[in-house]
Amino acid sequence: AITSSTMSDDGRRIAILGQKAAVIRALQEYVHLARTHVLEVLVLTPDNTCTDVKCTCDALGLQMSACDTDAAVFSELQRFRPHVIVSVLWPRRIQDDVLGLCADCINFHPSLLPRHRGSMTQFWVIFDGDTEAGVTCHRMVWEFDAGRILRQTAFPVAVDETALSLSIKIAGAVADCFRQVLRDFLQPAGLPEGKSWDVNAFPYHYRRLPKKGIIDPEWPDDKIDRYIRATYFPPHAPAKAFDACGVEHSVRSIYEYKALSTTAASPVKQVDPEVRQEQQLGRKQHPSQSR
Repeated sequence: AITSSTMSDDGRRIAILGQKAAVIRALQEYVHLARTHVLEVLVLTPDNTCTDVKCTCDALGLQMSACDTDAAVFSELQRFRPHVIVSVLWPRRIQDDVLGLCADCINFHPSLLPRHRGSMTQFWVIFDGDTEAGVTCHRMVWEFDAGRILRQTAFPVAVDETALSLSIKIAGAVADCFRQVLRDFLQPAGLPEGKSWDVNAFPYHYRRLPKKGIIDPEWPDDKIDRYIRATYFPPHAPAKAFDACGVEHSVRSIYEYKALSTTAASPVKQVDPEVRQEQQLGRKQHPSQSR
């Protein structure tokens, strides 16, 4: 029994705020544990476009609400009175009034903290050449990705890893970490306090690519390869590069990048878009100079 109509006040109420494949995997783990525990869950999504999460909740008989404002999140959770609030790839800051609703507010972050706080963790894992990636469960505080660490699930990074393949692995690691943390929560002692760390000693990554998604031809080949793989996440745009004539191309592999060169030994010439526009404008104004 996993619907609110069959739950008593003695059950544990779990609020899960999330989106994408990772939260779907977490919900499947929840349903597995609900066989042997008295649990109630409320799932919140950040808007009404999370149709995959809605389909999963409908199929599993779980309560779900789309909350596109902080006020809506607070209202739903205040009504639900959760014993634990769980965030899985929630795209907005969770406000203090929500964090004050219960003692246990936890987040599943898609990296092995303290490395790669912030956004685009798949990119940074690959671009920085990490050999290991994973998921961290930590307590939530006002500052992003800064709370005490409760548990981590790690896995090796493949030599040909892309942001796409890494994202799939992270969803599985979220499920594994979620299962272990939820089991800890259901024990009489509850969740531990967690391990503190110096958040100021580690940088925060914002949602922007180095070089604005354009390959720097001065980089060595191994760095260019990592950049290409780190930006490969369809349907998002891949890395960009300019050929010897200054024409921009999408690049999905180091082989495509090298094919843009006029010879195997010559680097791809990168032309600044503003400079190229000025050059083209100059040729239009002085046609004799372009001959």
